[in-house]
Amino acid sequence: MLMLAPALVGFGCVLLLRSLGIDPIEGTTMARWVPVLFILAVVSAAAAPILVRAAFAHRMHLRRQTSESEFFRFQRTILIVVMATPYLTLVVYALVAPAFYLGGALLAMLYALYYHYPSERRLAFDRRVFRVQ
Repeated sequence: MLMLAPALVGFGCVLLLRSLGIDPIEGTTMARWVPVLFILAVVSAAAAPILVRAAFAHRMHLRRQTSESEFFRFQRTILIVVMATPYLTLVVYALVAPAFYLGGALLAMLYALYYHYPSERRLAFDRRVFRVQ
């Protein structure tokens, strides 16, 4: 949750600036970056965590057990990849993006935060799957 705090503060600052009539970033000069940032947000929310999980599963598939340190390194890597999504969404929001890109980036952010949040149930499931000792 601490990793998410700067992004939440950023959203609040952009919202405050917009309520005062100030655009934080000139949208017309940066408009060509909005689709790229949108794609990066979707990749960091959906595709990259799948790739990280598949790579970890491939490395561990012949082992009988996985060590605690390897498992937590895997979990940390997934969190770092997923936590890029709120910051990419913040930039899309600050650029005054069209509704399609902003809505898509916000949905990708919500998906990433909901699905990849390391709850006890999810960690217990992953521990069983990867045979953590």
